Amino acid sequence: MTTTIFIDGSSAPDPRASHPSTAARPAAARPAGSRAAAGAKLSFGGLLRAERIKLSSLRSIRFTLAATLAAGFGLSGLIALLWNSEAMAPAGTQTAAELQQYLLMTASISAPFIALVFGVLGVLVMSSEYASGLILSTLVAAPRRTAVFMAKAVVLAATAAITAIIVIGGGLLIGVLFQPAAAEQVFKTQVMTGALGTAAYLTLLALFAFGIATLTRNAAAGIGIVAGVTFVAPIAFSMLMMANWEWVPTVIDYLPTQLGNTLSMGIIPAADAAAAGVSGVGYAGSLLAMVVWAAVTVIPAAIVFRRRDAH
Repeated sequence: MTTTIFIDGSSAPDPRASHPSTAARPAAARPAGSRAAAGAKLSFGGLLRAERIKLSSLRSIRFTLAATLAAGFGLSGLIALLWNSEAMAPAGTQTAAELQQYLLMTASISAPFIALVFGVLGVLVMSSEYASGLILSTLVAAPRRTAVFMAKAVVLAATAAITAIIVIGGGLLIGVLFQPAAAEQVFKTQVMTGALGTAAYLTLLALFAFGIATLTRNAAAGIGIVAGVTFVAPIAFSMLMMANWEWVPTVIDYLPTQLGNTLSMGIIPAADAAAAGVSGVGYAGSLLAMVVWAAVTVIPAAIVFRRRDAH
């Protein structure tokens, strides 16, 4: 007699079920990675946190920010020391206008020199990812390229603005420490608008450099272009002034360096503008022109970042 035995595999016990580490778990207890793989999207707030962490973890960024603070405070202290030892009148005899000019000098004297440092900051935010290849991992984790670009720009703008405010606020504090009589003038319109204008100039310049770095994908090229715009161009056009071409002074007025100088002087009466050397663009015009400078690179960079291959 022949006996046939049928084995039903579907009813056999699962050997993994007896092991506690491999026992079935409820869906709610699954790791977050599996839920992300199932289609969860990274929010814009998450992108901001990720970009902030990446920015703060870069050694080059930390060194750049430290150099900015050191240069800003050092130059402010130097100008305050020189001003009080030679230029200022004896204590108690200074006019309000003189004290306001003194505060603006100590607060914004470093802006033309650290402008390039802010440009380097804007370049490194983007170029460092392309240099290390991290941009590929970033776009895999967050495929929405426009949101990634916006998160980088927002984090950069916030970092640059906070750094600029610390530098300028420290310059005002140094000025007051050297000349206590100037404390009453700190919150005057001209001083406040000059301080905020300087911070806006440095922040927008960092965004301008950020756009350049996105377009070039190269740190050396980005820094070279920013240096050319902020330092080389004013010298070149100043030399062209000898040719007596009428359009040259107009171009100089719209260069970022001159716009920054105008913003650092704050809002002053029109009658005093010519004597103070304020350009014909004016405070509001200079601020708008700096916004245009930033937009000219950031908008094309956003389009290119979305459409161009990341390799």
